[in-house]
Amino acid sequence: MSNPQDPYGQQQYPQQPQQGYQPPQQPYTGYTAPARKPFDLARLVTIAGWVVLGMYGLNYLYTLTQDDDFSPDFADRLFGGLTTLAQGIFWAGALLAIGVWLRRQQDAA
Repeated sequence: MSNPQDPYGQQQYPQQPQQGYQPPQQPYTGYTAPARKPFDLARLVTIAGWVVLGMYGLNYLYTLTQDDDFSPDFADRLFGGLTTLAQGIFWAGALLAIGVWLRRQQDAA
């Protein structure tokens, strides 16, 4: 039969004492900022070399598309801009070589 103390027939569980605020087990050490990566000069110089090459290449292509009165022949525009393009290739190659040299110096250190 049912228990008069428990009119609904529910099983009684022992009452657990309520727990108050428990402080964290480890003390708070505060915020630590993530470590910053060192400045990569070799990468910057390499990117600059590719940008210089791209700018001189675009300039050469732009001069090919222009039809002005001074050089009406396409061959004049094609071969006339090669000296400027060669200068751009030289400067881009110099920057790329410096970038490789800086990367090797950085890896050796």
